[in-house]
Amino acid sequence: MSEATVRRSGPIVVAGAGYAGLHVALRLATRLRDNPGVQLTLVDRHDYHQAITELPRVAGGTRAADAVRIPLQDVLAERVKFVETEVTGFDLAGHRLLTRAGPIGWTRLVLALGSRPNDFAIPGLAERAISLYSVQDAERVWAAVRETIQAAAAAADPQRQRRLATVVVGGGGATGVELAGELAEMLPEVASGHGLAPDRPAVVLVEAGRSILAGSSPALIDKATRILAELGVQVRTNAAVASATAEGFRLEGGELVAGGVFVWAGGVKAPELVVGSGLPVGHNGRVKVDRHLRVLDRPDIYVAGDLASVTDPRTGHVLPPLAQVALEEGETVARNLDAELEGRPLEAFTFHDKGFVVSVGTRRGVADVAGITTGGRLAHLLKDAIEWEYRQSVKHLRGWDPLAL
Repeated sequence: MSEATVRRSGPIVVAGAGYAGLHVALRLATRLRDNPGVQLTLVDRHDYHQAITELPRVAGGTRAADAVRIPLQDVLAERVKFVETEVTGFDLAGHRLLTRAGPIGWTRLVLALGSRPNDFAIPGLAERAISLYSVQDAERVWAAVRETIQAAAAAADPQRQRRLATVVVGGGGATGVELAGELAEMLPEVASGHGLAPDRPAVVLVEAGRSILAGSSPALIDKATRILAELGVQVRTNAAVASATAEGFRLEGGELVAGGVFVWAGGVKAPELVVGSGLPVGHNGRVKVDRHLRVLDRPDIYVAGDLASVTDPRTGHVLPPLAQVALEEGETVARNLDAELEGRPLEAFTFHDKGFVVSVGTRRGVADVAGITTGGRLAHLLKDAIEWEYRQSVKHLRGWDPLAL
């Protein structure tokens, strides 16, 4: 068998079932229906897909955890072989993905391993705060909130009550803003259920930069800030966390931000196994790729999602780790893999920004869509619609028509 034949019929392995990886597998599965010589394998340590953008609602007690877990057996086509195991490394020379279940060989590999919380080497942060990056994290946050409210209700001293009933959120990006808004509306209700005065709980949002939702339009930032203020959230900007101790977050200026629960939503970085792997990496360990989303000097490996370091030629900046970016990258990778198998030219990745929507509390939100900034109930409904449409689209991709692209 010639090398060209092998490359057009060898195994394709997708590592990671997040937004990018799952969509590569689903989109490619239908294209391979008439190509039985290609084995398509999806690898993930969980047997479910997580709707990461909905985690603040789980952490705030307004959505059940099972509602944001999508079982892979419900959405994967028969054409996809699923291996539930953890990826531990790479044998780049041997074209093998290393896992706890043993090595898996590839002719083409798609790395969609997502990211992990970035603690910026802040002393004590990993021990003191709960990161919010998985369904399990979100469940831990909500459990900790209920526990600390119960402890506050049992305390006799009003000052101790206020400290225990305070939730401090680190990071003023979309995740931090959404979580702060959810908690600000839910904490008084939880407090009342424990016989605690509804004015005892508080939410503090701490952001190192000059504003929350950095990179958004001034109008959107103003609307979000106003809603948070109306909900009673104390927003602290230019407040970089220097350390985390048993007493609370110590800011760089020396001030202590005390509370009962501390949640970290301050950014992400590449998975640890990428460090020292031999893959070319850039800022925060993200893997450098060419315009077709292939690893530089490794045309057999594609990267999509948070792990990919993709520069937007229009701005010169690396694209942020957002769900809509991951989905578009997954689409491009699927089309390029199909093009390789069919001997067609590859397409360059181009990001089409669909806008930015953030819920702020349980009934309001802010949005920048098509150059129009809005806030209030409409923006919240838009966020709900986007999340609902995504879950429905995933469940119906089995019947996806490749000619529709």
